[in-house]
Amino acid sequence: MRVVHLSTNEQAGGAARAAHGLHAALREAGVDSRMLVLERQSDDASVATVARDPLDEGAWRTIDERWIAANRTAVSNTMFSSGGLGADISAHPWIAGADLVNLHWIAGLASVESVAALLALGKPVVWTLHDEWAYTGGCHYASGCPAWRTGCARCPQLAEDPHGLVAWQFAGKRAAYGPQATGNLVVATPSRWLSSRAGESALLAGRRIETIPYGVDLATFSPERREAGRRRLGLAEGEAALLFSADAAGERRKGFAELVTALGALEARASSAPRLVVLGDAGQVALPAGAIATGRLADRVALAEVVAASDLYVLPSLEDNLPNGILEAMAAGTACVAFDAGGVPDMLAEAPACAMAPVGDVAALAAAIARALGRIGELRAARPALSAFARARYAPERQAGRYRALYEELLGRA
Repeated sequence: MRVVHLSTNEQAGGAARAAHGLHAALREAGVDSRMLVLERQSDDASVATVARDPLDEGAWRTIDERWIAANRTAVSNTMFSSGGLGADISAHPWIAGADLVNLHWIAGLASVESVAALLALGKPVVWTLHDEWAYTGGCHYASGCPAWRTGCARCPQLAEDPHGLVAWQFAGKRAAYGPQATGNLVVATPSRWLSSRAGESALLAGRRIETIPYGVDLATFSPERREAGRRRLGLAEGEAALLFSADAAGERRKGFAELVTALGALEARASSAPRLVVLGDAGQVALPAGAIATGRLADRVALAEVVAASDLYVLPSLEDNLPNGILEAMAAGTACVAFDAGGVPDMLAEAPACAMAPVGDVAALAAAIARALGRIGELRAARPALSAFARARYAPERQAGRYRALYEELLGRA
C-alpha cells in the first residue's frame, strides 16, 4: 500500500508536525508512506517538495496582500487563505503511483482547483482536517460566525470584499467536493468538536467523517527531561514554572491576553507568583515582568525539555482543534489547565491532575491556576500517571493503526 500525504510544511507548525508524525508512524508500521510538501525541514528521502508556477504565485500573493492581509477586521488575526494558490500536484509521479492520497493542512500547497484535480483521479482521498478552512470561505477558524453552515459570502473577518473573494472560494469548494460533487473523499478529524462542525457544514455534510486523535512523540516528550529543562531555563530550586505556548503569542484566539489578566488576578492574592515561560514567537505581545521567552524552538529535544521543566501548562485558547501543546505536556507529565474550547475536553476531561474552565471565563481560569499551584506537590507526584495516560491514549502506533485500517477499507472498496 502506497500512501502520499500532502502538507504545506514538513514539520514547521502544529499541523505539519502532526502530519509528519502520522507519516513516520505509518512507515514504522510498514506502510509505504511519502510526503509532498511546499517547504521541507529535513533531508528525509521520503519527503519531496513541489513547486508552484511563478506567475500564479506572484498574482495570488498580490491578491492575498491587498484583499486579505491589508483588509482584516478586529474579529480575528488568525490566518485567512484565498484558496487560489497551489501547485499542480495531480501530475506528480508519486501521486500517479499512489494507491491513496491523504490531504492535511494544504494552504498555499494545493488550491481548491488542485483538490478537485486529485479527486478526479478516482483514487481514495482522506482529508485530515487540522482547522476549519476546508468548509469555510477562507478563514481557518470561524470566530463565532455561523455562515459555514449555509454558505459564506460576507465575511466578518474582512473589512470589505468588493470582488466577492469569499463567495467565489466557497462556490469553488462546493463544486470541488461539496455534497453533489463526485470523488471518493473521506474526512478525518483529530477531535469530536471538529468532526461535529464538519458534519454540520454546507460543504462536508453527508461525507463520511472519522474522528482519529493525533499521536504524540513519546520518545521525545517524557518526564525524564525535567531536570535538563530546568537547567536550560535557569529556574531556581523549587521555583514554580507556568508554561504558555503558541507559534505566535500575538494570535488572539490563543488567549495570551486572557492569560495575562488571569495571572494579574492571581498575583494580587498570592504571596509568590509562578515564573511564566512563553514558548514561541512573543514579539507581538508585552510580557509580564520576569517572564522567560524562549522563542520558537526548532530543536525538538530542547522544546521537550522546556515542556517537562514546567509545573503547569496553561492553554487559554478561545478556539482550537486538538492542540499538540496539551498532548506534549501530558506526555512530559506536565499538568494542564485550559479553556474547554474545541477538542480540549477530549484530552482533559479524564486526565489526571488537569482542569478546565469555561471558554473566556478569565476568573474561572485564574481560580483553576490558583488551585493547581496550591497543590504543586501533588502535581509533581502525578507526573508519571499523567505521562502514562498520554502513552495509553495517544501513542503514535495507535493513531497509525486506525489510519491504516481506514486506508485498507477504502482500498478494498475501491
